[in-house]
Amino acid sequence: MNIWNLPILIALFVSVVWLAIGVVDNRYQARSLYTELQHLEKERDELNSVWSRLRLQKSSTLNHAKIERQARESLNMKKPDAVDIKVIIE
Repeated sequence: MNIWNLPILIALFVSVVWLAIGVVDNRYQARSLYTELQHLEKERDELNSVWSRLRLQKSSTLNHAKIERQARESLNMKKPDAVDIKVIIE
């Protein structure tokens, strides 16, 4: 083996080790990002579920308010006073 080849071999060995460390670091970052992605997708799904429930609740509330408003305006209905309420017990 020639003496001039030794520095080249050492440089190649250092390069290979350096690249191997880079590959390991890259894999670690990819796994970390994938875990974060899964967490964010789960959070998105939970928020979509909450949003759907809130939209349904809002439409339900608006329907009750609309019916009550129509009853008051067009049929002149109102909530009876406490004196006018009679309880019937059987």
